Amino acid sequence: MIEDNLISAKEMIMTAFTNIERAEVEKNNKLLKTWRLTLESIRSNAKNGENLGANLYAHSRVIDLKNGILLVEADHPAWIQTLRIYQKYILTGLKRGVPDVKISSLAFRLRGTNAELHSQITEEKIRNNIEERIEKEEKVIQEFDEKIRPASVDSAQNGDNSPQNKEIPENLRQILDRLKADILTSPR
Repeated sequence: MIEDNLISAKEMIMTAFTNIERAEVEKNNKLLKTWRLTLESIRSNAKNGENLGANLYAHSRVIDLKNGILLVEADHPAWIQTLRIYQKYILTGLKRGVPDVKISSLAFRLRGTNAELHSQITEEKIRNNIEERIEKEEKVIQEFDEKIRPASVDSAQNGDNSPQNKEIPENLRQILDRLKADILTSPR
């Protein structure tokens, strides 16, 4: 009975690879090959004949491609900086080598970090986020309103808060009268 549940390795591999489209695999292989050729075409101006491009290729690798952004991982910040210096050249080489793949920019991460490219945020997620924020703000306003309203109703009933019942202190009244007189009599 246990033997009936066993699957051969061949069957597992065939099942795993049935969902992979051959065209996608070929396109990705072409992208990786073009990445290598483009980097290796970068030459150094050093007199020792160092092939900078070969070193760039050895210390970096393509991780992901989403929304036209190619995520590249490098094993040291200096290699990332060098890749940034040659970014325009690399993009041009990739666009020429793989014109059917849309690559608009490069993003970099240091090996060992978990930075990823995220898929686009859908309009529904944005709308839900805004609605949640509005509901929270309305709740805060309502709670504030409930706290303030009883106090303002009590003071209005007692006549404490009406402008007619409040008197201005005498020293403030004198200052305001002088200011009024200065404003009315000063030449323009």
